[in-house]
Amino acid sequence: MRVAVIISSLLGWPLLQDLLSQGVVAGVAMPVSGREEAGQVAALLAQAGVVPRTLARATLGPALAEWVAATRAEAVLVLTFPWRIPAAVLALPPRGFLNFHFAALPGYRGPEPTFWQLRHGEPAGAVTVHRMAEDFDTGPVLLATPVPIGPDDTHGLHRGHLALAAVGTGRQLLAGLRGEVPLPEQPQNEAAARYWPRAGLADVTIDWQEPAAGIARLVRAANPWNRGALATLRSQLLRVLVATPRPETVAAAPGTVVLAVPGQALLVACGESQVLQLDVLALDEGYFTGGQLAGMGVQVGEVLGVVSAPVSVALPVHV
Repeated sequence: MRVAVIISSLLGWPLLQDLLSQGVVAGVAMPVSGREEAGQVAALLAQAGVVPRTLARATLGPALAEWVAATRAEAVLVLTFPWRIPAAVLALPPRGFLNFHFAALPGYRGPEPTFWQLRHGEPAGAVTVHRMAEDFDTGPVLLATPVPIGPDDTHGLHRGHLALAAVGTGRQLLAGLRGEVPLPEQPQNEAAARYWPRAGLADVTIDWQEPAAGIARLVRAANPWNRGALATLRSQLLRVLVATPRPETVAAAPGTVVLAVPGQALLVACGESQVLQLDVLALDEGYFTGGQLAGMGVQVGEVLGVVSAPVSVALPVHV
């Protein structure tokens, strides 16, 4: 059993490394990209002695067809890829193109499902392998490995768990392709399908009217890729990277600083009279604890605002 692999993200690197160690990789391809993460993947491949085929969007169909034929792979494993693959190309390998989607299907289709799963407070994500069809994230599911989301997991931490879980899922897939274990294909339930777009500015901006637990989920979902969830302090952009819901309730307008003890704590009122402790924050001047900000002069009664003007949001690129 020989497989070809397309990769564009560090999410797929542990699995690709495992496949290379097994000697089952017939070829590797990467899309042309100026993203820092793509450069990191290219560097890892170079260290492993692998020269990938580069794919350009304008010539994707012919280039993929030529590459698939040259590798003579029985299946192409896709470990994140940003572009739609032509249906005629998907039919070329004997066992097809099999995509590793790093979320549960069909409920979390889209290019950046990790953000939305953490934002919604899901108890688990998943590594899902499905046969690729012409539309993104459709096609029957072959394997689904649940990956728990811990109460303190950030986007980056869960992403790491997904990457490691994919190794076991990949081994299961190979065993199924070899006929060693059953590999049934389950059609996706279109009635339960939901496509989630990339997070935009409004999605990563804190609404202080929201209860504390919801804001804390947003903070974890935006850490580290966006350097946290966004707010304003004295009209300056404030990024919240770690926040903890508190048991107290207060009679204060949402967004109001209700406790500011230098060197100790910074507490803010939220929706439903709840309180959120701001543990780690970032300003243009650097990263600070809430207690440090209190020591720098943030006072009780100040109101943290909502971002409305355009700011730079470093959107992640996945599957």
